[in-house]
Amino acid sequence: MEWISNLIRMAEELTPFSVVLRVGLSIVCGGVLGIERGKANQSAGMRTYVLVCLGATLVMLTGQYMYYEFATGDPARLGAQVVSGIGFLGAGSIIVEGHTKIRGLTTAAGLWTSACIGLAIGIGFYFGGLIATIAVYVVITKFRTISNKFTHNDMWMRIYMEFESIVDLQNVCEMVPAFGLEIGDVMLNNPGNQGNYNAIISLKNTEEKSDSQIKDYLKKMNGITRIKFIY
Repeated sequence: MEWISNLIRMAEELTPFSVVLRVGLSIVCGGVLGIERGKANQSAGMRTYVLVCLGATLVMLTGQYMYYEFATGDPARLGAQVVSGIGFLGAGSIIVEGHTKIRGLTTAAGLWTSACIGLAIGIGFYFGGLIATIAVYVVITKFRTISNKFTHNDMWMRIYMEFESIVDLQNVCEMVPAFGLEIGDVMLNNPGNQGNYNAIISLKNTEEKSDSQIKDYLKKMNGITRIKFIY
């Protein structure tokens, strides 16, 4: 149909329609990845991912605009600056967590990939951007179990926990060794909106218990109001 051909042409060329489409698509793709990282209580959440992806898209749009409007500029060169410059955000999301491990590497890699997705969308490579978004989401959410089977990284785990008082946290630290878990680092945060305390606890799963077994055990403790595994 002619109208479909016109729509595709408008999406491929630098038109108001394609600008709105690319900006909107970058927000969606960055948001999908950012929401997942936000659920994992990572430092870079939905807004960070959206801004990274949107900024990369705008860079490519600007490069394409300069090329068409002034017959100068190199979109690829602008994109290369984004790929190298995004490193400072990634470095800021990497945290050395006591003696247990370094965390934030997945988030840092996700930010870099989000920028690359934005570059693809910004230049009009819609299919590549969408497929990459799906692939990255699957890797972040589903590949941890597969990775742990080969590397045994599941011995150390991080758990976000909300409780009513400091005494409840002390009880957790005293009781979990009897269940076959070793306490690592404990990061106590400020009280939440309801006045409950929350903390991120590193546990060593020496007896290879399942996540559901550990979660059920912790839920039975008095004063624990919420438990969430951080991947």
